[in-house]
Amino acid sequence: MAALEHATRWYEYRMSQGLQVLNFYLVSTAVNSAAYVAALQAKLDAVAGAVGLVAALVSVAAALAGWRSRGLARLALQPMAEIEDRLAATLDLDSLRLVRRNPHRTFTTPISLIMFILACAISVTGALYAWLR
Repeated sequence: MAALEHATRWYEYRMSQGLQVLNFYLVSTAVNSAAYVAALQAKLDAVAGAVGLVAALVSVAAALAGWRSRGLARLALQPMAEIEDRLAATLDLDSLRLVRRNPHRTFTTPISLIMFILACAISVTGALYAWLR
């Protein structure tokens, strides 16, 4: 049971790190958006362009940190599945094989990749708009 608890805590900790990265990213996006709009309204085009580039860099950093946390969390899935298999066999309770029953356990979401690529593209486009207008 200690092994299952260890694997579960590893998974939970790494996934919570990923959620913290997402929360940071959302707050950062709100702050950068407000700064960008304020700089454009104040006719500080160079500042607005710099904010756009910072927003693009934050998007890249958040994507990399999130994917790393998710990858580290997935390390716990194999030991969890093996321990669940042993428990299920010992107790003759097939429904304990939770990890194996989840068909999306190794699914890498292209949605997050598309989201971060779009965020970077929008940020760079905003920077170019500010500098070239």
